[in-house]
Amino acid sequence: MKSALFVDFDNVYSALRKLDLAAAEKFARSPSAWMEWVVSALELPDHAPAGARRRVLVRRCYLNPQAYQRFRPSFNLAGFEIIDCPALTSEGKTSTDIHMVLDIVDLLQHEVRYDEFIVFSADADFTPVLRKLRRWDRRTTVLAVGFPSAAYRASADLLIDQDEFVRHALGLHEEIEAAGNPLPAAALDEAGAAVVAALPGSAGDESCRRTASGALDLAAVAALIVGEVAKAAQPVPCARLAALIAAHYGPLADDWNGKGSFRRFVDSLDLPGVAFNWRGSGGHAYDPTRHVLADEGSAAGGSWEGEVELRALARQINEVTGVPLLSPTRYRALFATIAADLAQQAFDPWETAKRVRDACRDAGQAVSRADVNFVLRGLLARGHDFGRGDNDAPTLARKMANNVRSLCLREQMLIDSATDEAITRWIGGGQYA
Repeated sequence: MKSALFVDFDNVYSALRKLDLAAAEKFARSPSAWMEWVVSALELPDHAPAGARRRVLVRRCYLNPQAYQRFRPSFNLAGFEIIDCPALTSEGKTSTDIHMVLDIVDLLQHEVRYDEFIVFSADADFTPVLRKLRRWDRRTTVLAVGFPSAAYRASADLLIDQDEFVRHALGLHEEIEAAGNPLPAAALDEAGAAVVAALPGSAGDESCRRTASGALDLAAVAALIVGEVAKAAQPVPCARLAALIAAHYGPLADDWNGKGSFRRFVDSLDLPGVAFNWRGSGGHAYDPTRHVLADEGSAAGGSWEGEVELRALARQINEVTGVPLLSPTRYRALFATIAADLAQQAFDPWETAKRVRDACRDAGQAVSRADVNFVLRGLLARGHDFGRGDNDAPTLARKMANNVRSLCLREQMLIDSATDEAITRWIGGGQYA
């Protein structure tokens, strides 16, 4: 599959700096490393030809030489063509977006048919060009660090998960979602222990991970998942399944058998009688013939009892902006957990998220790593300084609520007095009164 890559360096680098300076520096100084990940490990967009392999024939980096000249050699060594986009106004505005759009349109009509256009930018101005590419039957893949607009997300065939990019492409804080806190054997109930005991080599030796020929025994892994769902009275959190697999098939969780994520791994397995719902926090596995899925605001997001109208508004905001659909009670627990963690340890965008996710899980609160990351990024977007002392739960909640308001306004959602009060009750401020 012939691909062309366009990197809005200023946009990606500045967005990563807000999250983690180390991630921004790794992106700027080691493009050869993350390019290898793009070529060899990044999944292909929907409707890519069967058996296709990505060939990035065009690599262009659009960079402001007045601010980022020091990173130029790294991109030269990685085979990038560098397009200088100096500031044209006193506010520092560059012509990067128009340069990228013109180059994309030019390649769209090139004698070489480029099957995939990869855009590294969160700038919603690229939405029309993504739609144009779709009309011309070209695949589009986007890395948008931060909070890309709903229209921008919907216009891309593949949206690269920014946390996956940081962990795997940049090689920082590599930690597999839902596998970082394996459940101890004592935590398995009697039925679950019986399922594990029935697996080959369940004591944890290498024989439980490989067949006699050396191949990974995926049938045994599938049997564990099917058995857990079969014995469960309710849908099983995918976090629990991933933790069980990691506890008994440790090396498998390193890259989920080359799939990169737990979700893509289970999608590749033959799991008779098991279906998955990924809309909740971390997802749930269930038996369609026995289990009744609670809606997004119940099992996955916490109790919404007596909050029918608030839940409806929250679901609308979730669908438009991506804000986690957690109940007010669960948000309150999440902010309290973040505050408690920050009172004991210095803030790190990746390690803090992991610790908070694990602490919530230990407390029986089904909050995913993605939920925690979204909240932490939202606080950073509001300019919150975690190094200061105002890390109490009410302050964090109010700032997150303000970020939600900003995201709603960006998506042109009307925020009247009733909606404003509902956001306060849902996420911040009012729940601490």
